[in-house]
Amino acid sequence: MIPQGEFPAFAVESVPPATLQKFDLIMRLLPNMTSLPVVSEFLKSKGVPHSAGSWEEMRDSRMTPYLKSHKITIGDLTRLLSEAEEFGRSHVFLYTAKKKDVEGYVEKEHIRSLCQKLGHTDILAEPLIVDLPTVPTLTEIREESVEGHTRWVFKIIEARREREFVSERTEGNRIIKEWLIKDIRAVNVARLHASGFLEVRIQSHLNSTKYQEDLHRILMALKDFLPPKVFTPFSLAKAKAQLWEQRGSLTKKVRFSDSTMTNSRGTTLVASTGAEEADLFEDTGATASIDQFLGHGAHCDSSNIWWRPVEGQTTREIHMLLSGLNNEFAITANCTKLEYECVLSELRVHSK
Repeated sequence: MIPQGEFPAFAVESVPPATLQKFDLIMRLLPNMTSLPVVSEFLKSKGVPHSAGSWEEMRDSRMTPYLKSHKITIGDLTRLLSEAEEFGRSHVFLYTAKKKDVEGYVEKEHIRSLCQKLGHTDILAEPLIVDLPTVPTLTEIREESVEGHTRWVFKIIEARREREFVSERTEGNRIIKEWLIKDIRAVNVARLHASGFLEVRIQSHLNSTKYQEDLHRILMALKDFLPPKVFTPFSLAKAKAQLWEQRGSLTKKVRFSDSTMTNSRGTTLVASTGAEEADLFEDTGATASIDQFLGHGAHCDSSNIWWRPVEGQTTREIHMLLSGLNNEFAITANCTKLEYECVLSELRVHSK
């Protein structure tokens, strides 16, 4: 995490102090949430010089002058941060509800009334940008419209204290392991579609695969906006099965690096490639064994897959874990909004 003060102090006389303070915080947070190329693309879209070899250069030679000359605004930077921090490096839990059961919950007047009742009117108008809050904090509630369809986004920021393994050494008859304690800024997002589809994204932990407590905590924090009784888990069992069964027609879309199959007796068959960049589809012996096992009543329990680039939309593979709860998947690295939307769309198509 880039510490406060790493960038040199600067003065922008034409920008109010409150805006400068928000600018400082955004520029501290961006390096942990996205990459320089993504920020360069943002500046390119504004029609201004956009190249930078480091975050310091990006701030001092690009962002600061553009803010001063009003070529970019603090609102632009807030939206850039929002998009950067909301996608990727997360475990995503999917739910569904009948459209008629959520109609009242997605009405703007209903949201506004709840915000007034709960004291969230400010974040309905403007996002709150925080680094490491002392308690989990609801920082943003916003309405989005996509192809005429409404959806609402709820963002909760929390501070986590997590352990990162550093080293292991032997001293005499003792093994000593060293861990680094890190304060992590975790971004958790719920997105409710007017159709009744609900996504809950929990930022990934450094060294844990269990997210039930996090999920429960976030859902309880949003229970007034997202009543739990309305939603049921959206099963990904069909998607797991279809991705494997239709692998012959999906070779240009997805590749498997490993897959786990389980039958009713609890017997498990695991197939894994010898290298991360390899494709399990290309090993006919392994796939034949899996097909034989599936043919005797087994099902796909989990898969480690890579979504290939989509021409004209994405330029790299996106790593996804289909494991954990039946309605859960994980994106293991930072990704853009477009990359996330592409793989989520594919997953939903194969869940039908």
